[in-house]
Amino acid sequence: MADRFAAVEAYRAALGSTDDDAARAVADVLADDVAVQTNFGRAEGSSAALALLREPRTAGLIAGGARWSPPTTDGDRVVVTATLPDTAPFGGLELVFEFAADKIIRVEQQTLPPAPLKPRPLRLTPEIKAAVDGALDNQTPMLIAYVDDDEQIHLSFRGTIQAHSDDQLALWARDPAGGLPRNITLRPKVTLFYHDPASRTSYTFYGRAQVVSDAATRDAIFAKSHPREQQADFRRRGVAIVVDVDKVEGRDAGGRLLLLRAQS
Repeated sequence: MADRFAAVEAYRAALGSTDDDAARAVADVLADDVAVQTNFGRAEGSSAALALLREPRTAGLIAGGARWSPPTTDGDRVVVTATLPDTAPFGGLELVFEFAADKIIRVEQQTLPPAPLKPRPLRLTPEIKAAVDGALDNQTPMLIAYVDDDEQIHLSFRGTIQAHSDDQLALWARDPAGGLPRNITLRPKVTLFYHDPASRTSYTFYGRAQVVSDAATRDAIFAKSHPREQQADFRRRGVAIVVDVDKVEGRDAGGRLLLLRAQS
């Protein structure tokens, strides 16, 4: 069993590595017809398995502070697990090895569900505000969802969604009689969504919306709206809406996040 544990350690050391010595070490412990199955691809044969070891998504996961367990046995198989930080998109990796003699004949590499996040106090970060304010120019317009009288959920893209304060978003709705301003009077809960696949950034905002009528707030929200949106309602017939954000969950360059408004 010591030889098998050593083979597993060689494989683990080479996982996500570009080091040639690590690749040569693991090549010595792979069977010629080894099969590797991962969430990010499949390999048949030792050459393909060595290439899959360097898969960049696997490398990115374990580079973020993975903590490896000692290898353990499960019948004739050997299992080793990497635990990832709470902010990582996955909770970790589980690798299960099967052997022919002391050569690795099969590897199953399975991602594990992420660990529950400990919430932080709700305060929209500069990164969140910049993403929201730049969504239209970034070709990633935001969605807002609200509920009508029949409890039907409506989704619509809105080009004027903007950061309004450290715990508020806002938008300009061109039609005062439209579904959004009409329905939030009785059902103020809304959900807003931002997603940028290029940067793998996503934010979901949960909050309570209201139409605001004071001139200063209306002027500020209209003035901060994108020029194309201003042109579409140059006579300012629309209404200003402010959303008090109660929760934000998502992922950005800092990893997964969960922000919660303090309960009063």
